[in-house]
Amino acid sequence: MRFKNFLWGLLLLVIGFLVLPESGLAAAPSFVTSGAHSVPIFHWDWLMAALAPLILGTVDIAEEFKGLQAELKTYFEKAGEQQKTQGTITTELKSKIDALQMQADALDKKLAERHAAAAPDETLGQTLEKHEGLQHLLKVKSGSCVIELDTKQTRQLFERKTVIDSSALGFPTPGVLGAERIEGIVPEARGMLTIRNALSSRPTTQPLIYFVRVNSPLTIASPQQGDGHTKKENALTFTTESERVRTLATWIPASKQALEDFTELLGFLQSSLPYYVDLAEEQQLLSGSGSGEDLNGLITQATAFDTALLPLSGSYNRIDVIGRAVQQITTASEIPPTFIVLHPADWWSIRLTKDTQGRYILGDPMGPVTQQQLFGLTPIITNNIASGTFLVGSGLPVASEIRDRMGMTVEIATQHEDYFARNLIAIRAEKRLALVVKRAASYITGTFATSP
Repeated sequence: MRFKNFLWGLLLLVIGFLVLPESGLAAAPSFVTSGAHSVPIFHWDWLMAALAPLILGTVDIAEEFKGLQAELKTYFEKAGEQQKTQGTITTELKSKIDALQMQADALDKKLAERHAAAAPDETLGQTLEKHEGLQHLLKVKSGSCVIELDTKQTRQLFERKTVIDSSALGFPTPGVLGAERIEGIVPEARGMLTIRNALSSRPTTQPLIYFVRVNSPLTIASPQQGDGHTKKENALTFTTESERVRTLATWIPASKQALEDFTELLGFLQSSLPYYVDLAEEQQLLSGSGSGEDLNGLITQATAFDTALLPLSGSYNRIDVIGRAVQQITTASEIPPTFIVLHPADWWSIRLTKDTQGRYILGDPMGPVTQQQLFGLTPIITNNIASGTFLVGSGLPVASEIRDRMGMTVEIATQHEDYFARNLIAIRAEKRLALVVKRAASYITGTFATSP
């Protein structure tokens, strides 16, 4: 953006030189003379005034974020003093802190997006070609190396634990006619993974994330019962919660001969390697049990749909159920929802719903393609939720967020059991993350088959 502003500024600068008088940049303004009146048409100061905002660009978001942090620090100190002297925090001060915190979170997200957009994209091929450890491994045929890949460079992870050797790659059948082999591997059917995109995410450097949640909120104030009477005392309690970082990983053995076929291995990594790790991640984000090494998923922590909101007669459809789920969230004064997760079968049942005249409720299928929404919610269609089940929730960080401890990482090594003697290598892919659900009541889950 700043480079574009610079180009505009440079263009105006050239125009300025063309229309400036010959006496130089600091010369007096040029005039159009008509009778006794002269009208100035250009001045260097005017050019500078026009160029300044273009060349300098907009105010740096980082400075604004820094200012908000300083302001938040001041208000936190005031809150501490009130808590110490009065035993509670005023509603006005709490509202101010919440408003500033939301602004700071929004700027923090913008900074992360700007940083991601500014980073130059590097293909997986370039990453592997420049990786000294991998090049050394290919040269000496022993040892180990670690390759770190970002989500743009990787898509899938190996599915089988079958040893990849030369015979598995296939050879042309000898005969009169030669056989042509198309490079690469045709992948199996794969669904789109979209749950992560619906949630907020940011990195963490710790294996355990703590956060403080209001346990017993403040009560509403009441009028003083006359002069000299004691005012109503308020109270507030908090609960400390935590989420642990979990690891999602898998590995596959391969022969060194397959590794030497660098083009084949590279194509396979680019199209297949991280997919199954990301698939496990999506399933964990939705339905992780929270026990053992499972993530504590959104559906697991969500509030059950209140079927009492539906009419007793049973005259309702899937759209009615979703609308009542939104009502349940807003009635509880929770975070407004932004998305709904549906199985493809349920989505198409909704999409094909017709009125009494046979018209599609969600619009003419022959009309222009637009982003479909239900009550302002973005539908997320995935096979990773059970048919007949739905999840309504918010993607805002105040409701929940993903904390990434380690992005997708691929490691290649020969130091595994008897692999050195068998001329094999081990390829492992993994990532580490935690799902922090701060406002579980902002998520509602239920089934379309349930009736009051």
